[in-house]
Amino acid sequence: MRTDRRPLRGPALNTALALLTAVILTLSSGLPALAADTGRLAVFPFAVNAPAEFDYLGRDIPSLLRDELQARGFELVAGEKIQAVIANSGKEELNSQAVKNLALQANADYAVYGSVSQLGDNLSLDIRLLDPLSMAPPKAFYATAQGLINLQPALSGAADKLQNSLQRRTTISEINVRGNKTLGEDVVLMRLNIQEGDPFSAPAIDEEVKRLYATGYFDDIRVHADQTPEGVDLTFEVRERPLLSGIEVRGNEELGDDDILEAMSTKPDSVLNPKILSQDLDTIRELYRKEGYYQAKIDYSREQTAAGQAKLIVDVQEGDKQYITEIRIKGAQKLDQDELKDELALSERGLFSWITGGGVLREEALDRDAAALEAYYANRGFMDVRVGQPEVSYQDDGIHVIFQVQEGPRYKVGSVDFDGELIAEQEQLLEVTEMDNMAREEEPFSRSTLRDDVQALTDFYSNYGYAFAEASPNLRKNPQEKTIDIKFSLTKKQQVYINRVTVSGNTKTRDNVIRRNLYLTEGDRFSGQRLKFSRQRLVRSDYFEDVQMETSRTADPELMDINVKVKEKSTGSFSAGAGYSSVDNVFFTGRIQERNLFGKGYNLSFQGTLGGSTTRYMASFWNPHLYDGPLGAGVDLYNIVRDYDDYDLDTTGGKMKFAYSVGTYTRLFWNYSLQEYQVSDIDADASDDIKDLEGSNLASKAAVSLTRDTTNRRLNPSRGTKNTLGVEYAGGILGGDDSFIKPEYEFSYFHPLFWKAVFNWHWKAGWIFETEDEVPDYERFYLGGINTVRGYDYRDICITDQEGDDIGGYKSLYTNLELIFPIKDDMGLLGVLFFDAGDVWDKNETIELDLYKSVGAGIRWNSPMGPLRLEYGYPLDDLEDNNGQFEFTVGQAF
Repeated sequence: MRTDRRPLRGPALNTALALLTAVILTLSSGLPALAADTGRLAVFPFAVNAPAEFDYLGRDIPSLLRDELQARGFELVAGEKIQAVIANSGKEELNSQAVKNLALQANADYAVYGSVSQLGDNLSLDIRLLDPLSMAPPKAFYATAQGLINLQPALSGAADKLQNSLQRRTTISEINVRGNKTLGEDVVLMRLNIQEGDPFSAPAIDEEVKRLYATGYFDDIRVHADQTPEGVDLTFEVRERPLLSGIEVRGNEELGDDDILEAMSTKPDSVLNPKILSQDLDTIRELYRKEGYYQAKIDYSREQTAAGQAKLIVDVQEGDKQYITEIRIKGAQKLDQDELKDELALSERGLFSWITGGGVLREEALDRDAAALEAYYANRGFMDVRVGQPEVSYQDDGIHVIFQVQEGPRYKVGSVDFDGELIAEQEQLLEVTEMDNMAREEEPFSRSTLRDDVQALTDFYSNYGYAFAEASPNLRKNPQEKTIDIKFSLTKKQQVYINRVTVSGNTKTRDNVIRRNLYLTEGDRFSGQRLKFSRQRLVRSDYFEDVQMETSRTADPELMDINVKVKEKSTGSFSAGAGYSSVDNVFFTGRIQERNLFGKGYNLSFQGTLGGSTTRYMASFWNPHLYDGPLGAGVDLYNIVRDYDDYDLDTTGGKMKFAYSVGTYTRLFWNYSLQEYQVSDIDADASDDIKDLEGSNLASKAAVSLTRDTTNRRLNPSRGTKNTLGVEYAGGILGGDDSFIKPEYEFSYFHPLFWKAVFNWHWKAGWIFETEDEVPDYERFYLGGINTVRGYDYRDICITDQEGDDIGGYKSLYTNLELIFPIKDDMGLLGVLFFDAGDVWDKNETIELDLYKSVGAGIRWNSPMGPLRLEYGYPLDDLEDNNGQFEFTVGQAF
């Protein structure tokens, strides 16, 4: 069969040629180019071969045929337009050539014409279908009607034949791929939206070509369409981009080949994809920017290595490494530039930038810094401040960053007032807020303080059960006085009670252990403060990695549900530590502990210490909430063998201990211990106090203490205080050989500072009072070592008796000042700088604050092996042979 090919026409092809210059669409001579579906049809008048009284059929048959075709969804040229083009042409006889010309004038894709003949009582219809642009002859259809009454059914059948013919000619019958060598045919076909059986459409083919080009795998795409009796056969002829035989990086010095190649998605033995390669080049540029090469230029080329194969060359021009050498805040007049710069995440290159990472331009920080400047100004009264987009310029001496600031006037706090639904007197509400204090002090207006006051007021209302209370601040500027008046509009809404409390996320810890730590339960009136305390208490239990307390409304607006969501953590641990002292030399210590035994919150531990002079074994059990109540109870069993300089001490005993919760933060502790201790191997030059203890002794002691702990977490707290006041009593009505009273007070204060740093002040003081006999030496006070005054050996800070022997003191005081700061936050690595001071005094000595002092530094790390401390202390005062020392402890969690 002869097939003449011609290109697709129409606006879709023009768009495709403009976007994809290499596309050529070729069609066979029998394929019509249709704008949509089957195109526009023009039905022309029929010739009548019958007596004159049947001339009307020449007009009526086309009209009836148009109705049939229109009912089948064909787009038809209006009859009036056809009559007009016929009249303008002056044609009287409509042969095939005349119909072609007329169809083109009518802008029709197909033309239908024909004749009707009378054969006796029957009518014979000869219907022709032609494409005005095709050289192929018209296609003929025949129909016969037995009398005029059957003319309509005959025309309906003819319309069906026309529809079937046109649909076969415009349906995709087969899709093939040609020219692919590396990519499989399925790689192309799976990216096409068209399928066999779909109507053929030139715009749809254009979209498919665009889609294939967008994959990046092809240099050229041609589409061929062949008309067959079954429909249109499509062939996508492609020319693939070359297969990469290798990738070479040239011109790089700062970054290694492996670093660059690893960052690229483009790999050898893959087809070169410009879209993916463009992303790879951006990735490489970003790698260089992170290293300070902000003007690095990355390009590529390719070298053909074989037919269809090429080597990719990544060309790098690194340029000079650049850092931020200047940050300027233009327009800043009323605030100090240095103070403003302290608020920025970006910083200028400095002496210690190689440690801190300063001077590196991080573009994502530019917008953050602009917002930080605006917030800083707004918190200091500049309510109309505007900070423009930062300007970055690359100069010979480095990178210059300029922030443009329009400060505007500075406002102070004017009046502070309240309206709406007040549940307390204004004086009481003013105690909750801070803005009124700022007004009295004529301080600048602060946006962050305003937010804090809004939160404080809603918290105040929530503590009275108004969980959904709102505090809306209304601000009124006084431009002349440069003040801002504040009126808090308060809406309390309904009072809310607890409907249900649910617990989720716990697989080991029992529900009752969680619930007993809550200050809210079913039926209680809601309190935001008690909800906050409940979460803090669960966090401080140290059973969970995360604690979330979510509130949700119910169908009843006066009832609320609380869902306590926890994420459990390992509560078992195996800890190990080591150290060195002049007494023990090298010593090792270890402990096995489970802080949530059976999920009931029980604490069971076994620990031991083995050193040159000390052996210690202890077993402990503690139930913090006996029968889920406020009373805790436990027991310790221990054996301690210690070789002191002048004697050996072997102690075996036990302790019963109790605790009772008093309020939110306070617990009362008390215990009773009974122990037997042996004093032996006493040196001849030991003090008389020690010689008097030789042999077996019995100690019966009771102790009571009160602890108030408001710290936010047990390990590495960042805020809060801890106060412990206790007293130990031995002898007297308790019996035993030892008699004394030992009161002690311990205090810790944690406060967050800049850059997530935390200030910690800790001190402890103790005093021993004799009641009958001398207090045993091992009960007296010694200082030195990692837990008291660092830099001095363990127990080296003591007193000397008249014979020159070291003995413990009757009074003790030491303090630790620490600055704790993050080194690598995501790893939990902390640094610490410290100053320690302390001393002990004899019972007859006056306490003087001429203390032994030390300074030092260290690291603390919540390592995979558990909490680790490595610290070096340097003594500032002469004491024996102390010249500074390292000490460390480390633990293992399981």
